[in-house]
Amino acid sequence: MKLKKNLTLKLLKDLIKDDTFKSELINLISATSDTSGIAKIEEKKIFNNLLNVHKKVADDVMVPRGEIVFIDENIKKEKLIKIINKEAHSRMPVVRGDLDNCLGMVHIKDLFKKINLKSFKIQSLMREVLFVPSTTPVFNLLQKMKKKNTHLAMVIDEYSSIAGLVTIEDLVEEIVGEIEDEHDSEEDPLYHVKNKKLIMDAAMLVDDFEREFGMQIPDNLKEDVGTIGGIIFNIAGRIPKKNEKFKINKRLSFTIFKASTRKVLEVIVHGVKAK
Repeated sequence: MKLKKNLTLKLLKDLIKDDTFKSELINLISATSDTSGIAKIEEKKIFNNLLNVHKKVADDVMVPRGEIVFIDENIKKEKLIKIINKEAHSRMPVVRGDLDNCLGMVHIKDLFKKINLKSFKIQSLMREVLFVPSTTPVFNLLQKMKKKNTHLAMVIDEYSSIAGLVTIEDLVEEIVGEIEDEHDSEEDPLYHVKNKKLIMDAAMLVDDFEREFGMQIPDNLKEDVGTIGGIIFNIAGRIPKKNEKFKINKRLSFTIFKASTRKVLEVIVHGVKAK
């Protein structure tokens, strides 16, 4: 039995309102799993994310403090326009002096509507943000943001300082990942060869990797982890940086080819050959 993507999302919306989400989810996947092993890759990725995301907290998915783009409440209009033109963010925190005095957030569409007015004041456009501990579970945070109808949360560390920022889009992406257009006729390949280097999507499932390349990854490394990126994250204990190399066994190793502030995106694979 194959669960369609739109049905997956609908069930997710319904289940996420209930505290018994985890057990219901496990039952759901058990009842709808494709025992023939021919489930589409994106469906398997969604299921894997759903099973593992309950272990994650705000600290795992946030944009770190040093990479947050914010604006001061007294910012000049000219400087604000430069920031809007330079940055691709739809929402930005508004602060008084520094991030630890965050007053709220502004949405870029509100700024566009009002920025040419002579009486323009950024304070009149501010929306509410949530302040949550860094240990807040991802599902709990998503529920809070939906309940408050806010799309941005500031993450606070144990010293009551701002440690990072999370948007509701970040949380949904952690759960369902990027879903391909339903009209796409074929899936993008999860690896390719460039300059004689095998470059692979870090979202590739461990089971698929082992089957594709005939390579067995040690059990202690893949326990409770579904993707190659997850294995690397567990080894590093943090988000690795570009060009960092991680040895898996005597033959296999991965070098970070591309990473965002929240996850490993692509890796160079050493020790195997593409079929």
